[in-house]
Amino acid sequence: MKTTQLYLFRPKFNAACWLGLAWLLLAFGTACSTVPLPKTPTQTSASTSSFQSDIPKLTADHLHLDYWLQKTANAEQTLLSLAEIKRFNQHLINILPEVIDVFAEPESYLAAAVRKMIVDLSHASTNPRFNQAGELLTTEHWQQFEQRLALENLSAQVGARFALVTSRGNLRTFPTQDAVFSSATDQQLDRFQETAVFPGEALQVLHYSQDRQWAFVRHYHYHGWLATAHFALAEKSVVQQFVEAKDFVLITGARAATNVTPEMPLASVVQLEMGVKLPRVRQHQMVIHGQNASFSYVVQLPNRQPDGSLELVSALIARNQDVAERYLPLTKANILAQAFKFLGERYGWGHDLNARDCSGFIGEVFRSFGLVLPRNTGSQGLESFGAVRSLAEASLAEKQQSLQLAQAGDLIFMPGHVMLVLGQESGETFVIHDVAGLHYFKADGSFYDSRLNGVSITPLSPLQRNPQQSYIDGIYLLKSLSREFYAD
Repeated sequence: MKTTQLYLFRPKFNAACWLGLAWLLLAFGTACSTVPLPKTPTQTSASTSSFQSDIPKLTADHLHLDYWLQKTANAEQTLLSLAEIKRFNQHLINILPEVIDVFAEPESYLAAAVRKMIVDLSHASTNPRFNQAGELLTTEHWQQFEQRLALENLSAQVGARFALVTSRGNLRTFPTQDAVFSSATDQQLDRFQETAVFPGEALQVLHYSQDRQWAFVRHYHYHGWLATAHFALAEKSVVQQFVEAKDFVLITGARAATNVTPEMPLASVVQLEMGVKLPRVRQHQMVIHGQNASFSYVVQLPNRQPDGSLELVSALIARNQDVAERYLPLTKANILAQAFKFLGERYGWGHDLNARDCSGFIGEVFRSFGLVLPRNTGSQGLESFGAVRSLAEASLAEKQQSLQLAQAGDLIFMPGHVMLVLGQESGETFVIHDVAGLHYFKADGSFYDSRLNGVSITPLSPLQRNPQQSYIDGIYLLKSLSREFYAD
């Protein structure tokens, strides 16, 4: 090892010279110790070297939004104006029976029409179903569920009542919290779970269960049984004015919450999901529920009174929350950014587990821009809206070639599942999606069967739906919600 030798000089240095030399050496040594060494090609950052995943082709870089934005052409270009989005929404209302304008629906229904809506949803499954004890549901079990529907209480003419959702609640197949599963041993997916509704959304209330603890409601893209604790009744005009307010606060994070307010528990830490919008209160007292309002947004919050009627109260949403005062511009950059806000969230079939599933994830992302989508993948994947490229009859090679046309923010459909395109890398299409299983063939030919159970980033080509069919084999449609025609 080479060393540096220090020599004692004999010239006549006075004390001041020696002191100056000492300071020079000290400064030089300190400066040298703080200069970072340049990275060699073999060095990696701690985050990259420690990254572990069982997902083929996934790297730490793929988990960063900026990585994909750098690959996205015209990322900041507005794809649809608010006027075009409004026309898009009206087109869906016109062509899809499950997507409705609650305020344009009849205010009175024949009993037969309401009965059909209920029975079409709430009926015994033709497939085996099991309760939480692992018992196979029998005819007697199904009859007990059906008794709760109280269909005999339907009057000849059913008057619709209007309501606002006051807290996140689940729409159920039957008016019960009882969970039902496809397997006696696998209890991951509750088959009575349909979807969820969020604060501030409008409902039509058509019928009550036998115990009157549940109501059959119509929602902008679904209907089902909702516990009455989650909504408050009001005149149609009051509900409509609330929902159609032009001055509002929009939740743009995966979720936000109202401020803690011990003085009013029902307005305290109310969970608000992406896409929820609440009317803005501009004129207000400076102290609301014991807190100065200068550093929060003041909004109207629907509150359920003991008699089930609506009370609108002022609530605070702190300015550190991820919110906006208008719909976000529909750009590729914003689509990816909104999707990334859910990355890692647990998968929840039908919005179960206080989460969401694949189509719920897509729906919430696009609600940030004011777009209204159908609830389920089957309807989201219809060819009657958006720019589409049908691949149902395409060969594997044709599907692989078509995937190279997919752009950031496009949707890819296979039966029962929808994915959002992040971009292309070395001929591989990467997607972000809310997904349960992880399946692929390992290098040794064995089949890997595991779980993702959350919002995940994956490549397409290695993944399998099952040992017999790959993801790409199952793709039947590519869709863009913002283009007039899909690229040729």
